[in-house]
Amino acid sequence: MKNLSVIDLKNEYLANAMEIICNKWTALILIGLEKGPKRYCEIEKEVNSINPRILSRRLAQLEKSKIIIKTKNPNNPITHIYQLTKKGLDLIPVIEKMSEWGNKYYN
Repeated sequence: MKNLSVIDLKNEYLANAMEIICNKWTALILIGLEKGPKRYCEIEKEVNSINPRILSRRLAQLEKSKIIIKTKNPNNPITHIYQLTKKGLDLIPVIEKMSEWGNKYYN
């Protein structure tokens, strides 16, 4: 590992966070999951006008990043339930602050 300064590390951490948050639709998916676990079709309805292929891709990326977890639906083993992890829950206040900022300056 190269020798990074504190500023370099902060920039790297910020870049990692932005890579997750700034993907189109990601914030809306996370805010929807804040209300509780959801099935794919429920997320799709909540984040209307999202292309199903993009939704699948975003969910896979969020799962890979350990922001969400996907489990089998106990009521229907063919479907899955998506929910936020602790890491995902910790992102919610960040997204809410970004929303407040956007509302303040672009409303």
